[in-house]
Amino acid sequence: MKKKVLVGYIIAAMIALVAFEYAFWTNGFSYLEHQSEKSYLTQAEMLRDLFQAEDVAGENGYEQFAENYAKAYNIRITIIDSEGNVLGESQGASDLMSNHLNREEVQKALEGQSNSLIRKSDTFDVDYCYCAVPVDCGDFHGVMRVALPLSELKNMDNEFVRSTVLVTLVLLVVVFFLGAYFRKYVQAMKKVENMRREFVSNVTHELKTPLTSIRGFVETLKDGAIEDPKMAHRFLDIIDIETERLSHLISDTLLLSEIESKQDANREPCDVNAVIAEVVELLQPKVREHVRLIFQPDPTLKPYNCNRDRLKQLLINLVDNGLKATEFGAVTVRCRTMGNELVLEISDTGIGMEEEQLERIFERFYRVDKGRSKAQGGTGLGLSIVKHIVELYHGTVHVTSKPGVGTEFTVKLPY
Repeated sequence: MKKKVLVGYIIAAMIALVAFEYAFWTNGFSYLEHQSEKSYLTQAEMLRDLFQAEDVAGENGYEQFAENYAKAYNIRITIIDSEGNVLGESQGASDLMSNHLNREEVQKALEGQSNSLIRKSDTFDVDYCYCAVPVDCGDFHGVMRVALPLSELKNMDNEFVRSTVLVTLVLLVVVFFLGAYFRKYVQAMKKVENMRREFVSNVTHELKTPLTSIRGFVETLKDGAIEDPKMAHRFLDIIDIETERLSHLISDTLLLSEIESKQDANREPCDVNAVIAEVVELLQPKVREHVRLIFQPDPTLKPYNCNRDRLKQLLINLVDNGLKATEFGAVTVRCRTMGNELVLEISDTGIGMEEEQLERIFERFYRVDKGRSKAQGGTGLGLSIVKHIVELYHGTVHVTSKPGVGTEFTVKLPY
């Protein structure tokens, strides 16, 4: 649905841009003509005011005024008396100009009407935009006229059209890339939403299971089983186990949420050998009769800057995972430096995993052997926590495994 809405917005934006371009192409020049007429009419009125203020007169005064201001404003200026005679012309000798009395814009100006129009010049045979205003200055009664070749307006129009086309193309490219970006954003949001729903569903299921078990045994005890000391003791043991499992599940869920939110304060240089030694000692009680937990320290290992509890949690989860999967043989922990990376290797001689299982082991609540994992108190979040801790430190975790042979996890964390 979101994707369809996004595509709709992109199409609508493109249609709007094309429609604007077409509208400007068909109406833009007319609009530019109209605006130019208004602008040059205002300019003609301003020149008239200057003409009156300077009290221009004399044989060359009109000619000089027309030439000077034409250069300043880059337009054609013509000064015409009430009889239609040209007294000043910026583009040629005024005495060579024919009488302008029959010019439409001149007639209207002599009638006291400021006006503008577009027509072909009788003198230069070129289309002009003419603007004429009446002048009444002392003994002079006539017309101040300014003109601009229509080709200049067309050049301005073409330049504007080119700029508009360029802007339109740029906008289309921007819209395209924004569309691609938002499409990826929507897909990412959809993926996160699906993961959230799946996580909530899994947590609900995982919480419901021990709670249902606890409630069932409590009701059984209330119904009379508590009178049998042996049975009551067994039921209370089960309730204790389920309560502990529930506590671990809540703790792991909160820890995972904390790690996913990128909370990682209290980083400090840590002695990795010492942290591993603590983990080995902590998990020693979980080692089975025919299994050895081996630690191969590296005396040359330099301290790693991290949150000590995060590193310890990562190692506990990986070593504990190996111990649960191993009935005979050994779980071995090694650490070393390779280039600019801290390398942690945890290998076991346990049950191993199939290739298709390796792709899912870091998913929340995924268990290779559901029965074995739950029986041993696993929450199904251990390896997911490992993955997120590794990502928190911009590292990588790689796993190799073979059924009946064992599994090895290799964690690489950049210094």
